[in-house]
Amino acid sequence: MALLPLNVFKTKTAVLTANSNSRVYTAPVGVTAIILMANAANIDPNNPHAVTFAHYRNLPVLADTQGNGGQSGNTITEQVLQYQIPQNDAGSLLSGKLIIESLDSIIAYSDAPGVIKLTLSILETANA
Repeated sequence: MALLPLNVFKTKTAVLTANSNSRVYTAPVGVTAIILMANAANIDPNNPHAVTFAHYRNLPVLADTQGNGGQSGNTITEQVLQYQIPQNDAGSLLSGKLIIESLDSIIAYSDAPGVIKLTLSILETANA
């Protein structure tokens, strides 16, 4: 069985669609990822467009022994919702880093297909 590398830096790009279920990145099995940067560029020269960027929790998180911190699976948590980006401009979608646990995803979409380009800088770390 091959071992996963301890740390791998990746850049993920996507041209966003208007599909609100569009997963642009999913952390592989056995990996926790850190989204270091998320940038959205509006390439439409004439119109502003809105982008939504969200964390998708795939599996439930169990509560600790005191009953705190539990979270159900299949949960979407928006980081930005319908964030307006002016024509020929770009915007940062995160003010800090975002942890993506194994099998969790990033969902991103815009108000019109093909007008927003997303760039993610990701650090993937193998789970012990």
